[in-house]
Amino acid sequence: MNFSPQLPFDFSVSENFTFTNFLTSGKNAELVSLLEEFESYQEVVAFIWGKKGAGKSHLLQAICHANEEKESLQALYLPMQKIRVFGPEVFKSLHHMDLICLDDFDCIVGEQDWEESLFEFFNRCREEGVKLLVSSENSPRGLNFELQDLASRMSWGVIYQLHELNDDEKLAALHRRAEERHLPLSAEVMQYIYTRHSRDLQSLLEVVDKLDQLSLSEKRRLTIPFVRKVMGWQ
Repeated sequence: MNFSPQLPFDFSVSENFTFTNFLTSGKNAELVSLLEEFESYQEVVAFIWGKKGAGKSHLLQAICHANEEKESLQALYLPMQKIRVFGPEVFKSLHHMDLICLDDFDCIVGEQDWEESLFEFFNRCREEGVKLLVSSENSPRGLNFELQDLASRMSWGVIYQLHELNDDEKLAALHRRAEERHLPLSAEVMQYIYTRHSRDLQSLLEVVDKLDQLSLSEKRRLTIPFVRKVMGWQ
């Protein structure tokens, strides 16, 4: 199928989230390999779970990017935290796609009207051959479903835990983001950022992006005193 969605909202994917710039650890290699070849996946659902900041949103948007470039699957990214404002009827208005990516799925678990709507949507996807890629902070067994039939459906396909990167891998991700932005970032400054900020990778990358903008606007190179000042760190 290749239907163009006509939806009352538009959640475009970020150009920063691709498979190319996703730092894959050994523990996550099998999952990333599956997503890169998702057009050959035969089940109706694939479920990714892991801690906040592990990279779930990155991967869901990356698969949309990749399939748009390959023109293999018509994919739609739905961040459930933002979709909530449209109410559970939103699934009834979705045109059939090849792939629907439901990010932060756990934010609607436990709400019966949402679960019933999603259960019906799941069944329509199965009938029409639409694939679902779902992300959550917990595995299906760790979620408090109201509708046990939906809990069962979420376990029909593969379930992967997305593991956090270790410290060295996170530092490597920061270094790569700085290189992508042609931002001179010394090992000393990078270590300072890492020790002073939350270890959540996504927020660390956002710090690098912010520092890139500030160093350009103020025409200053990145030093520890400069970073301390602009970030308000004491």
